[in-house]
Parts: sequence; C-alpha cells; structure tokens
Amino acid sequence: MIIDTLRHCRLFDNLTDEQIERVATLVEEHHYRKGDYVCREGAWGDSMYIIDAGEVKIIKKLDVEDTWDITTLRHGDFFGEVALVDGSPRTASCMALNNTTVLELYGRDFKRLLQSRDDLAHAMMESLLRTLINRIRATDDLVARFMIESNPAKRKEGANMREAITRMMVGR
Repeated sequence: MIIDTLRHCRLFDNLTDEQIERVATLVEEHHYRKGDYVCREGAWGDSMYIIDAGEVKIIKKLDVEDTWDITTLRHGDFFGEVALVDGSPRTASCMALNNTTVLELYGRDFKRLLQSRDDLAHAMMESLLRTLINRIRATDDLVARFMIESNPAKRKEGANMREAITRMMVGR
C-alpha cells in the first residue's frame, strides 16, 4: 500500500520503481482519527506528509477568531514539504476530516538522501523544486485575483500586476 501511495504522489512522479521503493523505506506510517490535527500552524516542523488514506483539511489562521479552509487533500496528495528544506514553523494547520493514514518523511532522512548525491537525490530535488515553484505561481495568481476582485477601481492595475508577475516568474 505504501509503494502504491508513493506512485500516486505527484512529488514522486518522475521516480523509477526502484527509487520509490527506496523512499518507501524512509517513510513512517501514522494514523489519525476524525478531528485530529496532523500538524498545527506555528508549530516547529521538519517533516512532510503524504496522504495514504482519508482526507486532510488545510486551515490557515487569519486572526484570533477567523480561519480560512484553504483546501482538502486526499490519497496521494502531500503537504508540509517546505519544512524539509528550512524546518520553519508550520504555515497552516492540517486536520483529519475522517480516519486518515499519512506517510511521514522526516527532514533528517530527506537530507541524508540528498547527501547521497545519486539519481534519487537529484530526482527528489527536481520534483520538490517544481512543486514549490508551482505553489508560488498559484499564490501569486491568487493575490493578483484578490486585488482585482476586492477593488473594482483597481481591476486594470491588478490585471497589469498579474501580467508582470507572470513575466517575472517565466524570466522575461
């Protein structure tokens, strides 16, 4: 089941079967009940998670009383990957919506893998970089869209900003 989940995870889509089997030896399986938090915003983190079964809701705290349900993740989706790189506090909380199983990849194992400097390390770094770039682009687009929608007088300015961000992201 672990290998099947890793094969369905976008982060590992460019890995060979042998490489996926190596990653499978590094992950640890954890089970959560409905309503349990996998991780909490602001808590220290040094691992990422891949959903093996169930669903996880990503929740961002807006202020003392308000939260924003960012998205719901399912089998094969992953979260917490930024912590593999910088070990910074979690930027959102992640709550199990039902009985959920996740695979946890610890930062120490990820770093050990990168230090091996083999094909697996290169493929993992490439996938992680691609994922982070895609998430930055999506965030930039969301910010530009929010600016446009929140102030009709600035719609043209927001459209120009989106175009400028796009040019900047593709290096033009």
